[in-house]
Amino acid sequence: MDDTVDDEDSARENTAERIIRLTGDISEETSEKFILNLHRVAQIPGEIIVIVSSDGGDVEEGLRIIDALRIAKENSCPLRTVVSGKAYSMGAYIACMGDTRTIYRHSRLMFHGSRFEGVEEDKALTVSELKKMHDELSMHDGAFREILAGVGLPGNVIDRMLSEDVYVNAEEAISLGLMHALETDYI
Repeated sequence: MDDTVDDEDSARENTAERIIRLTGDISEETSEKFILNLHRVAQIPGEIIVIVSSDGGDVEEGLRIIDALRIAKENSCPLRTVVSGKAYSMGAYIACMGDTRTIYRHSRLMFHGSRFEGVEEDKALTVSELKKMHDELSMHDGAFREILAGVGLPGNVIDRMLSEDVYVNAEEAISLGLMHALETDYI
């Protein structure tokens, strides 16, 4: 019997158990499921692979995921993020959390600053309501700024990414330092 095959199969199974997929919209339900899976995987030190394919979604829930990823990294679990297809909005910020960041050749990222949604059309807002909205948006943009600075982007590029929708393809993402390399494995 060939022991090499058994070792390869065992390694493949162990790697598969350390892969977590973040797909679809980021919501309370998806973040809860993701964080539970992350907690389960992070019980044993070792690299965790997070595959991101998302249009983004709820900022608060995305920041919960980012906090959980930081904790896993601090507890001996290096993080590899892989962009598969798209990582837009909150998905892009999550993809930037990897110690190692890769992207498939035809994938894209999209960044923008925080936005306040849910204001009814023709609704008059008070000064205190506007201030509260401003403070919340500023807090979120501060978190986004910290993430982008953490991958080494200069301030002028970060300012642009927080002021408009910025789409980058795989080549641009690598050139900017958002991603380290093209992903060459099927994960």
